[in-house]
Amino acid sequence: MLLSVSVTPEIDSVTILRKYATDKVAIDSKWNITTGSKKHIYELARKSYFAVVEQGDGGQQDFIHTPNFILVDKKRQIRGVYDGTKDEEILRLFRDLRILVDS
Repeated sequence: MLLSVSVTPEIDSVTILRKYATDKVAIDSKWNITTGSKKHIYELARKSYFAVVEQGDGGQQDFIHTPNFILVDKKRQIRGVYDGTKDEEILRLFRDLRILVDS
């Protein structure tokens, strides 16, 4: 299952994200595209998924944008972090996904 979280909730309303999901033919049971309050999203990115290393407060001037994919297993443990802008990293993600699926 994929989880995409908008880091710009003031722009990405539920309506806009639904259109994006429809345009990308996202299957609801396989790809969740979500948003929420900026403070909550940024706290998750920094403290739960460790998607970024810089600190911030989730306020108006705070900004997160990362090319990273984070692989989380069924036990909610982080299994890997992958730079989505690099082909070799995406291949590594696919290999690691296969390991999880096969185990």
